[in-house]
Amino acid sequence: MKSVRTYLIILIILAVAVSIFTVLWLTTYTNYTSLQVNYANLQNQYQTLQNQYSNLQSNYTNLKTNYSNLQSLYLALQAQYNLLESNYTTIKENYSTLQNQYQTLQNQYSNLQSQYNNLNNTYSNILTFLGQDNISDGTLPPGYFVHPWVVVPKGFSGTIYVTVSASSPVEVYVLDLYNLIQVAEGYSYTYYLYDQGTYINDQVSVGPGLYIIAIYNPSNTLTISYSATITTTYTQIS
Repeated sequence: MKSVRTYLIILIILAVAVSIFTVLWLTTYTNYTSLQVNYANLQNQYQTLQNQYSNLQSNYTNLKTNYSNLQSLYLALQAQYNLLESNYTTIKENYSTLQNQYQTLQNQYSNLQSQYNNLNNTYSNILTFLGQDNISDGTLPPGYFVHPWVVVPKGFSGTIYVTVSASSPVEVYVLDLYNLIQVAEGYSYTYYLYDQGTYINDQVSVGPGLYIIAIYNPSNTLTISYSATITTTYTQIS
């Protein structure tokens, strides 16, 4: 009887142990399945992160390459900028120097222009003086003549205009100095212009030289009243 009771106790203990083991096994299996699912999820997340990391790594490499390229371009542009800035400084300095030189030349030009204008006015006045004469209320005794003169400078030709108004006929000659001396000494002579009358309005073109406009009273008895205007226009010979 005692053996049966012992046997029953052992069976009960074994049953309890099996139950506990079964519960433990079920719990462990459930946890394992859950862990397996979590592991699979973590594996998927890891793969996703791995792909994202690869993409980021690729993007980083591209960005690094672009950065290097941009840095090289920046350095090249910086060098060009420095060169341009240096050139600008040089050009600015040269411009200031040229500006000063230009201002100096401008002042010199203005001075020369003023001097030229003064010389030109003086030259025009000299030409006017050399090329004109006016006689008003003049008288010529019988057989006398007057001899105003004009000059045509070297490098010019001239047109001499002679206007004479007289109370009786007079004779007008345009001669050079050589032929005037020939007249004075009684030798034969030539002239550039001859005209006669109480009113003479004539002209003659001549080259460079000294010219005498002789107004002669051919009368043997009459003193003649007269007026005369002599002008000369000049043309530069090229």
